[in-house]
Amino acid sequence: MKRITKKSICTILSFMLVFVAAFGVNIGFVSVKTKAASYEKAWFPMSTMNLTQLAYESYSHTNSAHIDCVGSDYAIAPFTGTVKYSSSNYGVMIFQSNDKVYYADGSLDYMTVMYMHGKCLKGVGSVVSQGTNLYEISGLGSGGAYVYAKHLDLGVYRGRASTPTSYYSQFGNTYPFNALYINKSFTTSIINKGVVASGNYVNNGGPTNYSNLWKYTTDTIDTNQINVTYQTYDVSKGAWLSNVVNGSDYAGIFGHSVSAVYASLSKGNITYAVHTRGGSWLPAVTNRSDYAGIYSKPIDGIMMKTDTGKTIHYRVHLRAGYWLPYVTGYSTSDSNNGYAGDFGKEIDAIQIYLS
Repeated sequence: MKRITKKSICTILSFMLVFVAAFGVNIGFVSVKTKAASYEKAWFPMSTMNLTQLAYESYSHTNSAHIDCVGSDYAIAPFTGTVKYSSSNYGVMIFQSNDKVYYADGSLDYMTVMYMHGKCLKGVGSVVSQGTNLYEISGLGSGGAYVYAKHLDLGVYRGRASTPTSYYSQFGNTYPFNALYINKSFTTSIINKGVVASGNYVNNGGPTNYSNLWKYTTDTIDTNQINVTYQTYDVSKGAWLSNVVNGSDYAGIFGHSVSAVYASLSKGNITYAVHTRGGSWLPAVTNRSDYAGIYSKPIDGIMMKTDTGKTIHYRVHLRAGYWLPYVTGYSTSDSNNGYAGDFGKEIDAIQIYLS
């Protein structure tokens, strides 16, 4: 009789959980929780807070949820995310969170921000960690001409958006004070939290004074965080798919076999090897010195390790329609925790993170 491994037991439990979710069966010992600490709080992106125009304030924001901010040379990434769009026309940049973030109103959702009138410091597709300088603040207008006083026009969009609206100023769909925390460890100078200018008025029933509306945090950046960036080769498409960072998404397309993998770390080295369906383990590769796999041969196993001192967690999704549990080891002889996969069953997606 074939020995029942821990991996097989976990697979059976995965099916049981799907059954429970589908039919509402109550199993008393099942408890699934999400760690709140795994999500970032979105930060106001300037070290100085000096608001010169509020959302829906008369002048140039009459129909806009954006705010104008002055006082800093650079704006940071308010969360870990990806640059989705950048243009010299009005200096527009769109930056989207890779994972859900906590809003200042306590909600949890994806967030996208638009910065205007300056210069994006990263290329489109770049993944940028929270707190990193992302944008140089200036006064760019139409066609990239320097026509405005130096300031940041900031709009916040609840959810995911990758392209600008026809009117840039109408990109934001929520008040920034409902979305962004003031991080006292970063925004150390507060000159004006936001009061409507004398002689102006506010449309849309918006508040005229933000002073008592901002929420605060003292979160710090994890300087020891190591990000893993990875991508897979899609056999049916005959192409590499987009890079994924950490567990913000998975690399692959359900139903499409994976035949090769590329991976790298923001710090340190990652070594990985794949097993081909009906074949054997291929030689291991390190970082992106090469890719692991053969384009024409789907894989059914993968193992990974790093020299960072951190624990690598990786799992695979099978074309059979389910995820296998995360594993952390690196051993061809350990079918429980040495590699991710089930020989004979093709992999169509992978997911990786370090802790």
